[in-house]
Amino acid sequence: MKKIRDSSYIPKLDDYELKPHYELDYRKAKPNRFAGRVKFTHGGARPGAGRKSAPEPMERHTIAFYKSHVDYLLSLDRNLSKAIRKLITLKVK
Repeated sequence: MKKIRDSSYIPKLDDYELKPHYELDYRKAKPNRFAGRVKFTHGGARPGAGRKSAPEPMERHTIAFYKSHVDYLLSLDRNLSKAIRKLITLKVK
């Protein structure tokens, strides 16, 4: 078995140092010519493709379950979030 040496020094990586400050001439800067082309969408180019928006905004919460409860929820749906939503909609009706 090969012994791995614990070393805090890595050649070529530790020899490279960044300067603490770089002088930039912002008068020579050019505008980003690609900035206007970006479309912030989810999904492909086909109409109707991509992630559908939720009917109402969702909130993130953390909850704890017993193993038996998780097994029951997984029998309803492989996605625990969807399984919990199914139970809630059954209870609401």
